Amino acid sequence: MFSLVPQVGLICFALQYVMPLIHTFGVCFKDTPSSKQQTQWAMYWILVVVYEVLESLLLWVLVEYFPLFTEIKCLAFYWLSASEFQGARFLFESVITQHYAPIDADKVWPQLQKLTNKAAVKKDAAFDSAQDSASKEAAKDK
Repeated sequence: MFSLVPQVGLICFALQYVMPLIHTFGVCFKDTPSSKQQTQWAMYWILVVVYEVLESLLLWVLVEYFPLFTEIKCLAFYWLSASEFQGARFLFESVITQHYAPIDADKVWPQLQKLTNKAAVKKDAAFDSAQDSASKEAAKDK
């Protein structure tokens, strides 16, 4: 594997896992984290998992034969995670949200509303049943 940077694997590990993990814990333990920060780090970790699966299944061939593969990987993960760029949130807002917004509006949200309504009806029925049985028990005790 050809590399210009010494210890590029260690640097890439730090850029891919350590730095984002510190920032993620910082956001998680804030009293009021912003929605943008939560989106950034949730999408970042989803992209890391997708990349790891792709690398283990397909990209492992390129690691040995593509020069500077690890350096390019480091730059890509730095762009995804750095607070100056917030590449993961950019990808989410520019690609994923625009692509799936019509699907969400037509299919996902109506189904969630139906499920919410069914759950509310079942909760009310269970509450009424519990009230009836409690009142019957109270009547028996008298």
